[in-house]
Amino acid sequence: MHQDRTALGRNLNIEIEALRVFVALLREEQRLLIRGETENLPSFVEPKTQQMLELTRLEIQRKQALRDHGLTPDRAGMERLLRDHTRGGPQISASWQQLLELTQTAQQINDTNGTLIATRLNNVQQAISVLFATARLPGAYAADGSTVSFRAANRLAVA
Repeated sequence: MHQDRTALGRNLNIEIEALRVFVALLREEQRLLIRGETENLPSFVEPKTQQMLELTRLEIQRKQALRDHGLTPDRAGMERLLRDHTRGGPQISASWQQLLELTQTAQQINDTNGTLIATRLNNVQQAISVLFATARLPGAYAADGSTVSFRAANRLAVA
């Protein structure tokens, strides 16, 4: 059982480190969004994708370890494993809590980034609508050849 505890602690620490890297990427992305430096955003696609793949791989390993112990591959299974199989391993419980907190942080930052992106997109769409209305243009063509109307947007400000 000591080997299981050691492997579990090591795997949780690897997962925590991968999640820290992902959170750092999300924070940098957020910084760029806030500053309006959107031209640099494409440089985050590959590192974020690679980090997500690594996090997925580590999650699959953790879930398999839970299945190997006859537990459900979810949060309840992990908490039961910690409670039943790792007595004397408070550092593993602390690592699990840290992983949960980092996961919540990543989710919050990602949600905020999504809101920032949606707000920027909305602002750009409104600006385009104003320009087309000022030029008295009814619309434009989309990439697929369909017509996009800009007449519907008459708002100049959003409260």
